[in-house]
Amino acid sequence: MRRLSILISVLALVALNVAFVPAGVAAQATPDAGKERGVPAEDCQVEPRSSDELFALLGLTEGTEAATPAPRTPVPAPPWIAADKESAAAAEATTREWLACIDADDNLRIAALMTDAALTRFFGVGTADQIEQARAVLAGTPQPRAEKERAQLLTVTDVSRLDDGRIIALAEIKEPALRPSGKHTLLLVFTPVGQRLLIDDVIEFSVVPKHAGTPEAGTPQP
Repeated sequence: MRRLSILISVLALVALNVAFVPAGVAAQATPDAGKERGVPAEDCQVEPRSSDELFALLGLTEGTEAATPAPRTPVPAPPWIAADKESAAAAEATTREWLACIDADDNLRIAALMTDAALTRFFGVGTADQIEQARAVLAGTPQPRAEKERAQLLTVTDVSRLDDGRIIALAEIKEPALRPSGKHTLLLVFTPVGQRLLIDDVIEFSVVPKHAGTPEAGTPQP
């Protein structure tokens, strides 16, 4: 099983129903956009899920069947409708704490910031060996990253509300574990749950450099 703490390198394309994003879509940003911010592991404060709950959800409990990945709901093509300030702040708060929990290597707290559907899609397992490995990973002691290895949150922009109530945002991050530059733009899809937003999907979204005679475009990457 893939370790939950390397989630940001496990990026999917199938949820995005977009061929390109016009340059004009990147308009509004959160107040701190443009500031390169390391995300201290100490900022991972969300109440963790219990290992028993997560085992049951993913089909890791003895005698249960492996979880069936939940289907994805496509994201419509822009233009999108800008979300209110409260939703924008909530999206950035969830994104920041999610990266903090990745830096903290705290799998149960990472899971607490994601929907059940997202967890089954990203972390469902099947074989006996995978199940045993998954149990060992989730039961392991977190090993926080060294400061120079921490993920950084660069910007959170284009926080928008979809017609079905989901919130989306573009998050530019710097992940030292990813090469060559470590900089990646993620399209994060959030679902309101209680008083906060939980991550329901993650899609890598890279910008293709503009060349003479060609239009500028953003291209989703698998």
